[in-house]
Amino acid sequence: MNIVISKAIRLLVGMVILLNVQNSFSQQRSDTVYHVIMYGQSLMLGTGSVPLLSVKQQYNTLMFSGGIRSGYDADSNYHGSLVSLTEKISISKASGGKLGETPASGFSEEFNSLLGRSWSNHLLLSSPAQGSTSIAALTESGIYWDRFKNDIIKANRLVLAMGKKYNVPFVLWNQGEKDIDIKTSADSYKISMKRFQQKADEFIKSVTGQKNAVKILMYQTASHNVRKAMGNPEIANAQYELAKTEANITISNATYQLPYIKDNVHLTNIGSKWNGANHAIAAKALLIDNANWKPIYMEGIAAAKNVIVLKFHVPAPPLVFDEINVTNPGNYGFRVFNKAGKELSIKNVHIKNEDKVYITTEEELNKGDLLWYGNNGTTTGALNGARGNLRDTQGNKLTIEIGGKIIRLDNWCPIFKEEIYK
Repeated sequence: MNIVISKAIRLLVGMVILLNVQNSFSQQRSDTVYHVIMYGQSLMLGTGSVPLLSVKQQYNTLMFSGGIRSGYDADSNYHGSLVSLTEKISISKASGGKLGETPASGFSEEFNSLLGRSWSNHLLLSSPAQGSTSIAALTESGIYWDRFKNDIIKANRLVLAMGKKYNVPFVLWNQGEKDIDIKTSADSYKISMKRFQQKADEFIKSVTGQKNAVKILMYQTASHNVRKAMGNPEIANAQYELAKTEANITISNATYQLPYIKDNVHLTNIGSKWNGANHAIAAKALLIDNANWKPIYMEGIAAAKNVIVLKFHVPAPPLVFDEINVTNPGNYGFRVFNKAGKELSIKNVHIKNEDKVYITTEEELNKGDLLWYGNNGTTTGALNGARGNLRDTQGNKLTIEIGGKIIRLDNWCPIFKEEIYK
């Protein structure tokens, strides 16, 4: 009986502590508006992502009174006030195409649902993005950088007028397609991204006075098979390398598992909202859990004779090969090349111990051979795009309902290139 009473008391004490932590969490953050900037190219604008899915705000997320897209929804009083975030259709003046469901609502709904009642503050989302624009044009001084800064300056004034604190924890980054077209080198892309993070961090802190670093949460572009420089995955790999090595830059999600419209570049309305939800999971881990969130990436590689062993960082173990949601391009997306560029035949690929992948080749391996994952396909997406089947099992716990369909929110392995060491 005493054991039962003791367990009951410990349970009650634990519940009280949990409630106190949740109350303290709410009190500490309830007076802050967190502004999430959605920057990059046309996928951040919801290009072709129609019809709208999110026409009613479920939480207390805000946008500018003129809309989400500060370069496209703009009117004379775009930054006049802050209102509840709802998606709307706009027409691109450049292409005449419809701009529909952005990633904003998917981000808002997933972020808020992950936190539940313990989250009593506001998100503010805005997108100063510009379609068909290189990383250099977006991040160097000019009209787009000015637009980016203006969103922050105007939001800061409006939030302070509400009597709340203002903070910019993230820039969501959906970009890379234009740099594939113009053949930006991987090294140049990485330099530009690191400079942009530092530049954005410095400017935002000068406005807000915040101490926390401004982090960049990228998606990984995957449409290189249909770009002008066809079959060039170097920008995708550059994004992967940034996520591996940089403290304040990471990849929140791969994109080959998402549904695309017929142009094989832009996402469907479901894909766009799904993309936003993936961003939100990484954002919550970084901002609320104070975790060093990273995507699936290779932590180590070893090779002996004709066997390669890959050790992965896995956000939600175990790793699995999923051939249901993404078709198998052959060997689950893995390919091996020698230094001369000749592809080596693979005879077996399997997962072991939840975080390791073993690859056996027909020929003996040599130092300097290259391993590619996701360098394949002819179009974009889960059926015939640049893709692979490696993912974790986060979707066992995290799902989202979009358009009446329950979607798993697993982390899919990004496209990558690694040198094989012996």
